Amino acid sequence: MLYIGLIIGIATRLTHLPYEMSRTFAHIMVANWWLIATWLIKDTRLALVAPVFFILFNSLNVAYNWIPAINSKRRHSNWGTIHYAIAVLLITALTFSTPSLHIVGGVGLLVMAYGDGFAAIIGQFFGKHPYTIFKGHKTLEGSFAMFVASMFVIGIYQMFVFQNLNWMHIGSLALVATLVEAISPHGIDNLFIPMLVSLLYFILIL
Repeated sequence: MLYIGLIIGIATRLTHLPYEMSRTFAHIMVANWWLIATWLIKDTRLALVAPVFFILFNSLNVAYNWIPAINSKRRHSNWGTIHYAIAVLLITALTFSTPSLHIVGGVGLLVMAYGDGFAAIIGQFFGKHPYTIFKGHKTLEGSFAMFVASMFVIGIYQMFVFQNLNWMHIGSLALVATLVEAISPHGIDNLFIPMLVSLLYFILIL
């Protein structure tokens, strides 16, 4: 929790940047908690403390807007921070106790963080070709960034753990993540992306 608190603290100091940059910074960096937790924490019950706490904290922050730096200007989108914490809780509960499954949970969370995070940045500042599917307002540029960032983070993590790459599998996972992000409105992708990517990783690669 100390690491996540530090990231949120840094995000509150980034208000001089264009709005939502602070939120995207927190969105990306918080997922690195998984790498620290799987390295340092051995007890799954202890690992679950952080996501449970942040489900409660993010729910209260949505209600009272204590820390605007991690909320969206569009109030309905703020549910994404709660979905994010729920995804971390579910993945921790399902994979943390088995070291061989750490990569399964990590891939899902890191794709959500880096893929979706870079999609938001590129889409917001460079998106010139918008489209809408099921009330999910996206841009082609943002979706391309999602795909590339997802491939990159999956490849790096898999190489770090297994020292080998299967680009067909990595591309398939990145494509699924990109499609889910494209059709998901109101931050619900923060829940669906990590769960689906982790499940598919387990099926395709492990």
